[in-house]
Amino acid sequence: MHMYMKSHLNSSSKKGSKVVRIIGMTLGGLLLAVLFALLFGLIVQLLWNWLMPAIFGLGKISYWQAFGIIILAKILFSGISHHRNDGHDYFRRKFHNKERASDIHRDLDWIQAEDPKNWKYYRQYWEDEGKEAFEAYVQKIEDKEEEK
Repeated sequence: MHMYMKSHLNSSSKKGSKVVRIIGMTLGGLLLAVLFALLFGLIVQLLWNWLMPAIFGLGKISYWQAFGIIILAKILFSGISHHRNDGHDYFRRKFHNKERASDIHRDLDWIQAEDPKNWKYYRQYWEDEGKEAFEAYVQKIEDKEEEK
């Protein structure tokens, strides 16, 4: 067989096996996702039937009702969206320490506004001199407050 044909056959078989592997991984991932969803429905059913009747006097639910509760909770608490982080972003904005976040962003804006080539020295500066200078500054402020 000609050398070109051997290399062509080897490269096409490598491409074919790569495609088969990707398809297999995709199908395997989908199967695992479905299994986890089904298992999660079972866990919700068991927890509901164990806790809710005893605590709130509610009736027991079937597996599919538990699965429906999961879907309803998803819709109510994070909406129907293709963006995975929408719900997480809401909670982060709602409950994140706003003062600390603004301080961090202000500091980063200042650092990034300066000459970018010097940014690589900032961390080392803070470790070598920044901590001491900051602690001295805090002590000076506390001393002034005590004088009042």
